[in-house]
Amino acid sequence: MHDGQTKKPETPALRPPRAAGLQPDLLQRLSFWPLQVGGWTLYTIFPLAAYFAGGVHSPDYLWLALTRGVSGLLLTSALRPLCQRIFKAKIRYAVLLPLLVVAALVLGVLELDAMRRIGTLLGIPSYGFAQSEVYTGFVLLRAIVLLLWLLLYFGIKTLRQTAETEREFRKAEARLLRSQMNPHFLFNALNTIMAVRNDADKVETVTQSLADYLRFSLQQEEGEEHGLSTHPLGDELAALEDYLRVEKVRFGDDLVWRIDAGEDARRTPVPSALVQPLLENAIKYGQETGPRPLRVSITAQVAQGKLQLAVENSGHWVEEGSPQAGRIGLSNLKRRLALIYGRTASLDVRHTPAMVKVCIALPARPSP
Repeated sequence: MHDGQTKKPETPALRPPRAAGLQPDLLQRLSFWPLQVGGWTLYTIFPLAAYFAGGVHSPDYLWLALTRGVSGLLLTSALRPLCQRIFKAKIRYAVLLPLLVVAALVLGVLELDAMRRIGTLLGIPSYGFAQSEVYTGFVLLRAIVLLLWLLLYFGIKTLRQTAETEREFRKAEARLLRSQMNPHFLFNALNTIMAVRNDADKVETVTQSLADYLRFSLQQEEGEEHGLSTHPLGDELAALEDYLRVEKVRFGDDLVWRIDAGEDARRTPVPSALVQPLLENAIKYGQETGPRPLRVSITAQVAQGKLQLAVENSGHWVEEGSPQAGRIGLSNLKRRLALIYGRTASLDVRHTPAMVKVCIALPARPSP
């Protein structure tokens, strides 16, 4: 370890990807027309198979079966604007479902009669429909298919709306949890300035380092407003060196720190304020529970598709629930990681009587 005089690494300008947990799901990527055309095309395959297998012989049956995909495509495409208005009206499903059943039956009758009339105009003879049960069977089949289409349409729209609402909620909550950390850091930095207020050189060093860190924090907030929820880890590590310089002024020789991160790790996009709460806890609880000098290290590397990050400090672990424990930053970070990455991220605490180490593993998805 050394006294913290490290050179700030240069990190390339990256366009951070969205966090894994905030990626659009399958429902959001599906669009209407591929589903529409693909579904009715598949529906047409069944009567074609029956025809080639010799199961359909009557000309009117064959006409209605082979044109069902086209008529269904045209009818449901025409229904789409009406369905969109109905969905925006937010009709309760207890009322909507009976209406959809009635609509499917009425449309099934109208569609069947329209296709029969077109077939008659084309000179296709009608034999089978002399029997009422055959007619009823065709109507019910068409009505059931239309009802399934309507249920799928409203079901997918509802699921997509729910997924979007949940995603916006997760982003808002993650933003709120991150914002709770900045006042915590500012309070610590101001305490340091007060402690060295009689030394002009130290005050200048602390103030400049604090200004640099706050500039970085403001840049992250501006990035979030433009939809950029991550930044290269190297940017935060460089900013945390400013934080450590502030603490170095405060503690002097009683603080020894080092940052060891590979270039791959520094380029890896991470959520804002990922390391900061861990570093704050390391300094706060390390100096309260361990001998001087307090030793703090930050290490990061990419291995097996994961960003492995660790913050270690001398001292011993303070159990949650004890009078000393107040690890708001750590609990917030756990919650943020769960919101952003789900189960693909982990945060573990390892400790001995003389050392505490917090380890984070995240998916490593460096920007191209």
